[in-house]
Amino acid sequence: METKKFTQFGTFTVIIMSILLIVFAVLLFIHGFLPDQETYLNVFLVLTAVACLIIFYKMTITIDNQSISFKLGIGIVRKSYKIADIESCEPVKNSFIYGWGIHKIPKGWLYNVSGLKAIELRFKDSTRVVRIGTDNPDEIAGVITDLIGAESESGNYTPEYKIQSQTKLAIIVLIIAAVFIFGSNYYDSLPTKINMKETQFEINDTYGFSINYSDISAIDTISQMPHIETRTNGLALGKVCKGYFRLTDIGSASLFINFGVSPFVRLVLKNGRVIFFNLKDRQSTIETFEKIKSKSKLN
Repeated sequence: METKKFTQFGTFTVIIMSILLIVFAVLLFIHGFLPDQETYLNVFLVLTAVACLIIFYKMTITIDNQSISFKLGIGIVRKSYKIADIESCEPVKNSFIYGWGIHKIPKGWLYNVSGLKAIELRFKDSTRVVRIGTDNPDEIAGVITDLIGAESESGNYTPEYKIQSQTKLAIIVLIIAAVFIFGSNYYDSLPTKINMKETQFEINDTYGFSINYSDISAIDTISQMPHIETRTNGLALGKVCKGYFRLTDIGSASLFINFGVSPFVRLVLKNGRVIFFNLKDRQSTIETFEKIKSKSKLN
């Protein structure tokens, strides 16, 4: 008999693990790569999600004249059973409580990456059973039944189960969404840039705006930021805060800061608006502060 191969894509596992990977990675990014317990936990969760994706993204079952074998994902987990040792092979439907992955079930073990369909192998020398998840239980059971000499109820077999186009589309959409989320967060976390003009300067950022030099009533530098009470509309990723926040003893303020870079420039406009910013490093921040102060003609 020609070797037959059946491949099932782990749609359920991939979607769930991808979502968890995105969530854990975002939490890690938001918290920042600080040497503390929360960072270590987030790193562990990210690596766990990646490992689950690698192991459970597909199930491949291979059948030849002597054996039936399967491997999960890239093949870290794999098993093989001799046809001569198999008493029966039947298509079955798993209970929802059996779940997915690799775990013990009554009388045996379950290996499953998605869905509830499976084949159940029973053996001549024991009462144990092995359930292997697949989208083609009838075809596979028919092939195995033929090989062990029993009557087959299925006639037409498919040499390889192809991934449905809808599944591919779902994964592509998920990947695009993940790239968009990380791309947006990465862009927003970049250092703030100031574009100096003749009568005004621009804060080039997602939440940025232009400020006329003549509208500035006070400008100075501080080494420590006021306490942030809440974010009203903005970005908070690790040490980076951009957008609109409420500060203790100040109230509403616009922030374009990285807490890892000191000092911070504090601007107060004539309408009472308060703005804090710093740039990529200390020198750039101080130089820009001096230029704005000079153009504002403030002592």
